[in-house]
Amino acid sequence: MRTLTSPSTAAPAAGFDAVRRAAHLLGTDRFGRSWIGRRVAVIGLGRSGLAAARLLHTLGCRVLATDAKETPAVRQAEASLRALGIETIEVGRHTKSLIESAEAVVTSPGVPEATGPLPWAVERGIPILSEIELAWLFCPAPVVAVTGTNGKSTVVTLLAEVLTAAGRHAVACGNLGLPFSSIVESLTPQSIAVVEVSSFQLGWCDTFRPKIAALLNIGANHLDRHRSAQAYAAAKARLFQRQTPEDVAVLNGADDAVRQLADGVLGRHVWFNDNRSNPAAWRLEPGTLQALSPGQQAVLQMARALGVPDPLTWQVMRGFRGLEHRLERVAALRGAWFVNDSKSTTPDSALYAVRQTPGRLIVMAGGRNKGLDLRPMGAVFHDPRVTGVVLLGECRDQLRALCNGHAEVRVAETLEEAVVAAVALAQPGMTVLFSPGCASFDMFTDFEDRGRRFKAAVTALAGNAA
Repeated sequence: MRTLTSPSTAAPAAGFDAVRRAAHLLGTDRFGRSWIGRRVAVIGLGRSGLAAARLLHTLGCRVLATDAKETPAVRQAEASLRALGIETIEVGRHTKSLIESAEAVVTSPGVPEATGPLPWAVERGIPILSEIELAWLFCPAPVVAVTGTNGKSTVVTLLAEVLTAAGRHAVACGNLGLPFSSIVESLTPQSIAVVEVSSFQLGWCDTFRPKIAALLNIGANHLDRHRSAQAYAAAKARLFQRQTPEDVAVLNGADDAVRQLADGVLGRHVWFNDNRSNPAAWRLEPGTLQALSPGQQAVLQMARALGVPDPLTWQVMRGFRGLEHRLERVAALRGAWFVNDSKSTTPDSALYAVRQTPGRLIVMAGGRNKGLDLRPMGAVFHDPRVTGVVLLGECRDQLRALCNGHAEVRVAETLEEAVVAAVALAQPGMTVLFSPGCASFDMFTDFEDRGRRFKAAVTALAGNAA
């Protein structure tokens, strides 16, 4: 694959003087290369692609944008880029000529590697970067990166709150919704970028080197894109590929898959969930291991690495209310709490949610299977505290077979029907846990749409019952 070289000698884009000033403020990339005038194709105009295109334009690049979809959201993104003066934009298709005319390609995480425009770039030896890699090249601040199958967004958000309470300028960004590229211009060397990184985003990272990198856990996920569980774990391990002993690798000592890859990690190992080889300064006392969740322990260790005193970290954690769609309390109906965990898109995440939720449960689950083995959902349904199950979505029949004669199983056609069925099964003091364990795309735009629909249905019933 061709590496990035000197900038193009073609005439610079319109608004050159303003672009030069903005690029001067950002500097060249961290390897001393100017990007002014460089032709860069951006594949995908979702949030990360749109942010990448805007950053590249600010740097003085000639941006070429392409998206295979032609939805209202894509058309809106196209309009916003044209308002900046970006002219070469194609929607509803990818053309080989656009990709082959580029000097570099920035790809969005949803673009598959095996088909479409990426193989065209590979054939021509055109460098491919993820949006995370692009932002890293121009980020003036230290980077803390977090990956894992479950709990990434909560850990990233909580760590940023801890750092803010300590008087640091910290921004939570990345896979949780605010693209890394969109905040680069707001950062200084005194800032800290706390970045959530997915396995897809790591796939096209070559130079990315976070000062602190955390791997929370490795379960089964995205096997519709990754060839195997081993390939998925290898994708997660790319987070550490450029670290040196000067950097810190925060690792889950109680996760077998994490421990297996630790030998290949060159960053200084700091463990949570199990002390393992932690020296005295990094040890977690028995009381801490019992009082804090694994994610909170990871935050504590990362905060220590950044010089934050333990008492301040504990104080912030006690006041942290959590994130929307992640074990989010919604309302009580007939004495039972309804909890929105729509972010749960894998069996592992549903099992995690059940283990994190005390008391007797009614579990609502189902959606689209994204190539995963659904059998671990059997452990969800047969937890002794689960007294009822409500199923919906494309794979509800597959899930029902895993209930193995569970006495209280209901099947619903719509989410609203499923909420009504859960109300009928629940008793005072129980929790109704909406943790689908499957993707949302059979019935909803995304997990956020699904979660908000769930909350609306619960709130409507609560209002009628008042």
